Amino acid sequence: MVKRFLWVAIATVFLIFQCHVNSAAALELDKDTLTIPLNEQGETTTLTTKQYANGQKLFNLECTQCHLQGKTKTNNNVSLGLSDLSKAEPPRDNLLALVDYLKNPTSYDGEDDYSELHPNVSRPDLYPELKNFTEDDVFDVSAYVLIAPKLDTRWGGTIYF
Repeated sequence: MVKRFLWVAIATVFLIFQCHVNSAAALELDKDTLTIPLNEQGETTTLTTKQYANGQKLFNLECTQCHLQGKTKTNNNVSLGLSDLSKAEPPRDNLLALVDYLKNPTSYDGEDDYSELHPNVSRPDLYPELKNFTEDDVFDVSAYVLIAPKLDTRWGGTIYF
């Protein structure tokens, strides 16, 4: 009987904690947070919380090996921070530019083709982890990269070893 009571008490604590965390996260995901630049012309788009959650899940599964918290382990000088994305050639600080990058990656200066160096959906033979990405998945991951800096002040920046 005591064991059963203990398990019920623990489950209750976890349920209350989970409800609190989920309600706090939902408060942060308002319309302003979910509105991001769509293209270079300054148009914007607003995502749904479902799209954001999908993008976050996929980013955490497939991208954090090299881009934990938007930092870049393989090149400490370039991050997924909005400042660095805007200085790329072409600028990658809007949704359609990031979608294009995940299909056809190039170097930061835009000079070199990185389709064999950076995971992308165009080369499932080299990057099988992305072979099941749909067009919506690419869109959602790209959108997550633009929303994350609004929610995490540590997003992007430099990695110090």
